[in-house]
Amino acid sequence: MKNNSIKFFCSFFIFLAFLSYSPSKSFADQHIISDIQVIGNNRVESNTIISYSDINVNDIYTTILADESLRSLYETNLFSNVKIEYLNTILTIIVKENYVINRIAFEGNKAIDDDTLAALVSIKARSTYSRKKIQDNIEKIISSYRASGLFSISIDPKIIILDYNRIDLIFEITEGPTTKISNINFIGNKSYSDKALTAVLATRKSNFIDRILGTGRSYDNDIMSYDKELLKRFYNSNGYVNFEVKNAVAELDKGAENFFITFTINEGEKYKFGEVKIQNNINGLPMSPLAQVITTISGDKYSSSEIDTSIQMTTDKLGELGYAFVDVQPNIVQNEDSKTIDITYNIFDGPRIYVERIDIFGNQRTYDYVVRREMEISEGDALNKTYLEGSRRNLNSLGIFSSVNVTTIPGSEQDKKIIVVRVVEKTTGSLSFGAGFSSEFGFGGTASLSERNFLGKGQYLSVGTNISSERSLVNVNFVEPSLNNSPVLFGFDLYGQEYDATDSSSYVTSTVGAGIRFGLPLSKNLNLNTNYSFKHKEVYGIPASASTATKQTAGKSDESQVGYGLTYDTLNNFLDPTEGIKLSFNQSFAGIGGDVKFLRTDLSGAYFQKLSDDLVGNLQFSAGHVHDLGNKGVSIENAFKDPGRVLRGFAPGGISPRDNSTKDAFGGNTYFLTSAEVKFPMPGLQPSFGMSGGFHLNAGTLYDSDVVVDGVTVVGSNSLRTSVGATVFWDSPMGPLRFDFTEAIDKQTYDKTEFFQFSGGTQF
Repeated sequence: MKNNSIKFFCSFFIFLAFLSYSPSKSFADQHIISDIQVIGNNRVESNTIISYSDINVNDIYTTILADESLRSLYETNLFSNVKIEYLNTILTIIVKENYVINRIAFEGNKAIDDDTLAALVSIKARSTYSRKKIQDNIEKIISSYRASGLFSISIDPKIIILDYNRIDLIFEITEGPTTKISNINFIGNKSYSDKALTAVLATRKSNFIDRILGTGRSYDNDIMSYDKELLKRFYNSNGYVNFEVKNAVAELDKGAENFFITFTINEGEKYKFGEVKIQNNINGLPMSPLAQVITTISGDKYSSSEIDTSIQMTTDKLGELGYAFVDVQPNIVQNEDSKTIDITYNIFDGPRIYVERIDIFGNQRTYDYVVRREMEISEGDALNKTYLEGSRRNLNSLGIFSSVNVTTIPGSEQDKKIIVVRVVEKTTGSLSFGAGFSSEFGFGGTASLSERNFLGKGQYLSVGTNISSERSLVNVNFVEPSLNNSPVLFGFDLYGQEYDATDSSSYVTSTVGAGIRFGLPLSKNLNLNTNYSFKHKEVYGIPASASTATKQTAGKSDESQVGYGLTYDTLNNFLDPTEGIKLSFNQSFAGIGGDVKFLRTDLSGAYFQKLSDDLVGNLQFSAGHVHDLGNKGVSIENAFKDPGRVLRGFAPGGISPRDNSTKDAFGGNTYFLTSAEVKFPMPGLQPSFGMSGGFHLNAGTLYDSDVVVDGVTVVGSNSLRTSVGATVFWDSPMGPLRFDFTEAIDKQTYDKTEFFQFSGGTQF
């Protein structure tokens, strides 16, 4: 028992002794930092480095503390290497300072100049060198080059070490060739050809001349995103309510020289408008004026643009009736069985909110007023989202911005809003060349320098030349789209032209002139234009064997002419239309001064309609008459030589009244022309070949010459000439080409026929 007690007390005292011993306290006593030393610094003060390290004297040294200190020192970007050593309570920080950049230079850059690159990079002279910063800036430069279409860009940073820990930093740039868009393909399109859809896009593909001269269109991701919206807008406006772009891929080839763009789309079914109603939620609002401005009609093809037009016109009409604060909301019901869209336009009282001001950002080059004049709403107006959306569409349609965003933010008071317009400008200048051949004028070339945002004022200016074997032309064209901030378009032209009609009429005409014009939109699809021109003409180069009547035209004359025109256009695609109508009426009067007096009238029309998924039909007609007002008769050079455009199957001037002896074409005062054409995919060929076929039937006449000269017998007839033929269309790498094979059916013995006609060309 006694021995057990002794054992118990011994164990108890051993336990107390164990508790009194503190290993952590002993460790702390041995690892307290008594001093901090810095080695290797030349430029940065030691106290500054100690401060950045977050370590102080009397701190307890641990590996965790050292790791955190290393991280803090590296984050300063002042050092390329840092070590921390701890020995006998002394902490030593060993650093190797980053170089100081003495100078930054760029070598090998041609597409982007030094000043632009210097402004782009974040590192500057007298800043510290950092590998991470260099890599970040290389990525910025590469992004800038890719935005310019150079995707094979490579950059190698070189360092030249100087004294006092300084360096020169040189970015050696290898730009490589412009990465062109070699092809644009569509998958899933049945209703519209690749050519028709390509015309909708803002992106354009390059051609073979681009590859030769190093010019051409480059890929831009932002524009491709805009292309998706353009495709959706195009299909939605042509009946395809469920259209979607399922995928859009831009593939770069191995040499980084060509992009292949592919849009995978789902057209969906085509719909028509079903029941169209107006639901009024405002007491006392008259309904009959609103029903008159709705343009969505039951039975017509569905069109999102027509819905937008109806909303805008309804909003405008409500404003005229004194209802400024309204909200027009379309309720759309899709009927799958009948493939119709029922629309109810709901009219609500809107909140009374006014526009306090309009702020514009991003227009570094474009003047504010160019943006403001496209806004359908101004400071002090009632805020209406229909007008906001219309303003955005107007700005996009200018073609000088790659991106437009219109939003609102709270104003200084509860009933006020600030409209914020953010735009991204895009390149608007272009230098283009063209080459081609037509059976009418032979081989020809064009060159044009144009600017769509001249001096940042939204104006259009171009200087161009067109030279062929039979015609040469120099033209300066200027357009102000909004004269004094009004809807009126103003433009002027200066031109010089030489036309060699030796083959058909035995003379050459030289013309120098100038003209001004004004345009005014009367409605969504109807435009009015007026014009005045003054021309100085000279007829010369007449051979001795020419007709006596032709010889009498030699000499100089002045022509002063005023005119006007109306154009109604609902075509769904300006380049390759498949639906719609275009009507034009033009009339001009010569005789306000000058040496000649006449009244010229032209009328033309075109109607396009899809006959099936693969067939597109079109009917075209034109007619014209020139009437002499000076009792001298219409001169040979002012008469019509052909019925509108050249009648297929007949040579230029082929059906013109002419000298029975010399066969010189005198032209006529009246013409009529009509044609019918059907276009279809080329059997057995994939759409990627870009080839399609067509059949055409043509009829026209040209008659009524005023030539009355002794000894000259004029032969002419108002009989209808007809022809029938086939066409091959090819969207070739050179550009769009057309080959016509036409047989004249009804003709006169003196007519000149032409079985094969070819036209085409390209721009780059």
